[in-house]
Amino acid sequence: MPLTLYERETTINWNMLDTVVYIYTRMPAVMKHMELKLGFEPTKIHKDKFGNVQGKEYELPKSYIRLPQKPRQLSSEVRKAMADRLSTARLAKASKKPR
Repeated sequence: MPLTLYERETTINWNMLDTVVYIYTRMPAVMKHMELKLGFEPTKIHKDKFGNVQGKEYELPKSYIRLPQKPRQLSSEVRKAMADRLSTARLAKASKKPR
């Protein structure tokens, strides 16, 4: 029987003792991303009684996981200054390119 949407979950176990992060997922999109895009092989595959894959476990370095950060709140003056610096840098880079 297929998993319900509620059962399709991903759990990340990150503790202070280990140097790796453990990921258990029952989401096909996450499994595909871990294997095809990131190149990780599952450390364990969970199957139902019919042999269908129900979930996979992965181990990866802690450096692959980022903690969420609060979005920066910039004033309009700071945004304008940043845009001006970027524009100046782009112009300087374009003038150095040989044609």
